[in-house]
Amino acid sequence: LTTTETLLIGAVAGAIAQCTCHPLDVVRKRLQVQGLGERPVQYYNMLDGLAGIATSEGISALYKGLSPACLATVPSTGSSYVVYEFVKRLLGIASK
Repeated sequence: LTTTETLLIGAVAGAIAQCTCHPLDVVRKRLQVQGLGERPVQYYNMLDGLAGIATSEGISALYKGLSPACLATVPSTGSSYVVYEFVKRLLGIASK
């Protein structure tokens, strides 16, 4: 594969990973801040949080902040793939 192809594959992999895991990050953050100050406890675990947010705010609420997260993740993952492949070639390690 060329460097550009490797970069694109890494970028796509990063986007897919971010889109898959982002709802879990949204729930995790809400679980962490609930109960602080005057914030009420709304969710008791990850599944309760996923269902509660999707029911009360809609599925799109689970993807709030996805664009900035992708702007950080996609270039990073793409460049990681390129560096990994470069080092493999430098060390003479072949893919199986």
